[in-house]
This record gives sequence, C-alpha cells and structure tokens, in this order.
Amino acid sequence: MAESLSSLTRDLRLAIVILFCGALSGINIAKLAPTITTLAAEFGLSLAQIGILASIFTIIMVLAGSLIGGFVHGIGAKRILLAALLVACLGNMISLFGGSLVTLYAGRAIEGVSLIALTLTAPTILAQHTALANRGWVMGIWGGFMPFGCAIAIISAPYLIEQGGWQLVWQAGLVFSVIVCLLGWLFIPNDSRPIQYNFDIAPLRRAVCLPLLTFIGLSFACHSLVYQTLIQFTPLITQSFAGISATEGALITGLFCLLNFFGNLIAGRALQRGSKPAHIIRFIFSIVPLLLIALVLFNDSSPLLFLLLGLVGLATGGSAPIFFFLVSRSNHDPKALPMFVAWTFQIQGLGMLIGPALVGWVVDVTQNWSLGILCLVPACLAVVGMSSRLALDDKHS
Repeated sequence: MAESLSSLTRDLRLAIVILFCGALSGINIAKLAPTITTLAAEFGLSLAQIGILASIFTIIMVLAGSLIGGFVHGIGAKRILLAALLVACLGNMISLFGGSLVTLYAGRAIEGVSLIALTLTAPTILAQHTALANRGWVMGIWGGFMPFGCAIAIISAPYLIEQGGWQLVWQAGLVFSVIVCLLGWLFIPNDSRPIQYNFDIAPLRRAVCLPLLTFIGLSFACHSLVYQTLIQFTPLITQSFAGISATEGALITGLFCLLNFFGNLIAGRALQRGSKPAHIIRFIFSIVPLLLIALVLFNDSSPLLFLLLGLVGLATGGSAPIFFFLVSRSNHDPKALPMFVAWTFQIQGLGMLIGPALVGWVVDVTQNWSLGILCLVPACLAVVGMSSRLALDDKHS
C-alpha cells in the first residue's frame, strides 16, 4: 500500500510539472489574440500579416514535427524538453526586444519550434516514468495543457495590456517560461542514455504505415478545427450575438478554456475506470453538434448562450486525452513514441490551419456567425464516423 501511494504521488507530481511545461505552449499561442489590436497599431499590420502571424505556430508544427521527433530517442526526452523551454525563452525575448516586424515574426516562429518539441517529448516522458495503471488519469492531466495555458493567457492578458501593453504580456510569458524550465530541470527524471546525434528513420516509416495513427491524427484534426475556431472567435461570436464587450468576451473565452481543461480530467478519469476510448470519442462528438445547433437556435438569450458555450468547452475537453492515450499505447517500443506523436500532430495541425480560416471566410462572405458555427458540425460528425475505426484498432492493439 505504501509503495502504491508513493507511486501515485510521484506520478501526480510529474504529471503536474509536465502540465505546466506544456501550458507554456498554450500561453504562447493564446497571447496573440488579445494583443493583436495593440500589435497591429504599433507595427502597422495588415489583415494578411496578422493571418501569417497567427498561423506561424501551426506551419512550424506541420513542417518540423517528424524532423524533431527523429532525434528525441537519441538525444533524450528531458534534454529536448528543457531545450524547448529555453528556446521558448529565446523566441519571447526576440519578439519583446527586437522592435521590428521581422523580429516579431522570428520570435513567433521560434516559439513554434518550442511548441512542437514540447508536445513530442511530454507524452514520451510520462509514458517512460509513470505506472501503466495510472496512465489514464495521467494523460487526462497532460491532455489539458493547451486549454490550461490558453485560459491563463486569455484571462490575464486584458489586465496586463491595460498596465503595460503587449510588452507586459510577453514579459509575463518570459517569467513563466523561466519558472517552468526550473521545475522541469528539478523534477523530471534525467535521461539514462548518453547523447547520440542520429536521426532514426525507422519509427517514421512505422508511423506512416500504421492506420491507427492516421485515424487518430484526422480525428484530432477535426477536434482542433472546432476547438481552435471557438477559441479565436468566441469574443466575436458573443459580441455579435449578445453585444458584450471585448474584455467580457475574453473572460468568457477563458472560462471556455477552463471548462475544457476539466473535460480533460473527466475523460482521464473515465479511461482510468476502464471506459473504451472509442466509446468516449463517439459520445463526445455526438453531443457537440447538438450543442452547436442549439447555440445557433438560442443565440438571442445571453445566459443560454454562455451556458451552451461552456458545455461545448467541457465536452470537447474530453477528446484530447483519449487521443494521447491511444497514441501512447499504439506501440510498445519507447523509442518510437516521439515519432508517433510527431506524425499524429502533423496531421492534427491541418485542423488548426483550416478551421479558423474556413469559418472566417464563411462569415466574411455571408456576414452570418450562425452559418460559421454550423460549419463545425461536419467536423464533429466526421469524428463520429472515424470512431468505429478507432474501436477496431483499439481491439487489436
């Protein structure tokens, strides 16, 4: 009993440390939205330049995922994670102190490299150093890294901007990155192997040839299409439907992220209790379309609008830990896991690119946010359709 309690405490501590490390990625992604007005005014950004600035993160993820993933086993997951945290500090400082549009772009691109490196190594570290019996709730905690970080950034940014402009938001992010770098160095177990600077191509071949990873990636892409679109546009949606201010819209978006984080924890608990991953996914993406349609039908009621947005946030939070859990158990070779995660994230990144751009275009053309929201329904139904394949692969894994 004492040994089991010690294992539980150790795994919980590691999961929380890794969560905070991953939250840095959420902060770096989400800090752009509330600061975009002041950045546009200071640097004279056009809409096209704003779009490039917002998409740099995802482009780096799609292009560099497998490249970084091939070096994780040789160099070591902890070493790369700490390097990613330091790279995030560097990118933050370049944007903060560069004083030009070029350095702003460069800093965001460097932060994008940090994001993909963090998301590749964190699940690997958890799979290496936590007990298999605790894997469900561990992945539930880790799966919430993005909404947790987004909530921190979105809720705090309006008040930081009021006190010190966009620069104070970046400075707060820099302080947070230094703190999590220290936490990672102190509490993440050291890599046991010496550094080997070789790119391992075999796991990439296996990842590409494994149908399960493709379906996880496509399902994750549909999830991200819905999640990222709502994260970016909730302030505009609530302003259009309910006429609320930008600050209140940011708070609602932050609440959406927090509920999304708790959805991760609930899904992790369901995994721990033995629920089938595919069944959870099918349930989630059967419920979300109904909530989105209700959101459109009852948008004239502010309380009901906020309630429905919160429920969408809570429900969609249940999918990320399922995908991480499926990837972590898709192969029993530890050195292949970073590449498996990389391949999944490269597919997933397509949803992050397509979703906001597609919905933004639809709303621009139709001047109707209801139609924009309804564009998310087919993505949810696509996940329901693919869930049967996840169930089939899960049965034979």
